[in-house]
Amino acid sequence: MSPKKKILIVDDEVGIVDEIREFLLEEGYDVFTADTVKAGIAAVTSFKPDLLIVDMKLPDASGIDVLRVCRNELPNTKTMVVTGYVDQRVMDEAENMGRDMFLQKPFDLVTLIEEIQKFLG
Repeated sequence: MSPKKKILIVDDEVGIVDEIREFLLEEGYDVFTADTVKAGIAAVTSFKPDLLIVDMKLPDASGIDVLRVCRNELPNTKTMVVTGYVDQRVMDEAENMGRDMFLQKPFDLVTLIEEIQKFLG
């Protein structure tokens, strides 16, 4: 049996994150969450996710900072940017850093799991 794929969610919307986390756990993934850039960066280095799901607007800085650290330290980790606020400059920066996917909030769990399965199988 192969080890569970690990997903890190960095987002400050607690209710949504809890719902996604529970759903992904039920789907068989190992899930860790963080609600700030600082906690997200720490989790990237300690949890070493197979997939990073990161919101662009976080209370202490931009999710771009988490994406940058992930790309530098774990270049094979897949990355999904989620946001309800589309700032073209930020999205261009995320794309230049090699984000693998973008989902605009709100999104449904079926769409999310379909995209995750494309990345992780």
